[in-house]
Amino acid sequence: MTQKTILRLALAALLAGLLPQPAGLLAQESGDGLSGSLGVAVAAKPEFEGSDRYTAKVLPVVNLSYGPVFLSTGLGLGLNLVSAPGWTVAPALRYRWARKEKDSDLLSGLGDLEDGLEAGGVVRWQPGPAGLSLKVFQGLGRVDGLTAELGADYGTALTEDLKGSVGLSAVFADRKYNQRYFGITPGQADKSEYRAYDPGAGLKHAAVSGSLSYALTEDLGLGLMAEYKRLAGPAADSPLVERGSADQFLSALSLSFNF
Repeated sequence: MTQKTILRLALAALLAGLLPQPAGLLAQESGDGLSGSLGVAVAAKPEFEGSDRYTAKVLPVVNLSYGPVFLSTGLGLGLNLVSAPGWTVAPALRYRWARKEKDSDLLSGLGDLEDGLEAGGVVRWQPGPAGLSLKVFQGLGRVDGLTAELGADYGTALTEDLKGSVGLSAVFADRKYNQRYFGITPGQADKSEYRAYDPGAGLKHAAVSGSLSYALTEDLGLGLMAEYKRLAGPAADSPLVERGSADQFLSALSLSFNF
């Protein structure tokens, strides 16, 4: 499996995970067999974080668990350490996506940012339809920076076949992360139309999301999700974002087979 394929699967897992899931999903799925969903999604997303230009992607949908091991919700590959109903405490490894200069004309002169691994995990408490979570990930090796995400969500059955959920989240990024993705070095400033910029740590963004999932059959499901994200702090002050937009939108339509 190529690294490019792995990255696409990681994005697909994120899209699948944004659809409503049963409370304490990772904490409760501790059987011996493989379970989850596979399918395809069509997503519209910014060319890069901070861009005001959008691109469409057709991607596989992957959301799998095998006993306590999972690939889900933007967490990459992880292991749930607890079996208490409603609780997830899981260390995980996930990929951080590359950013290529060719991805957008707005990145001209800035060079490529390589992809790589992040190590961290999630603590989640979901005693009922509402849940709280904390995700912390640190870049390893050739990728720098730490992010911490605090989230709250609520999901419910709207009809027998239709489920909905809403969520709020806020993400903090350290200085190394912001310098990598929102900073402009003097060398980059010489090769581009941007001024040099050296950001510090701070709130990176706040987001609100919503999703619907409809059971077409017992095994086949249709999903729709949308997210609005507002870049803030040092990220919003970046010359990249000033030229692009602090308002970021993501939407996806998925068709998945559940087993």
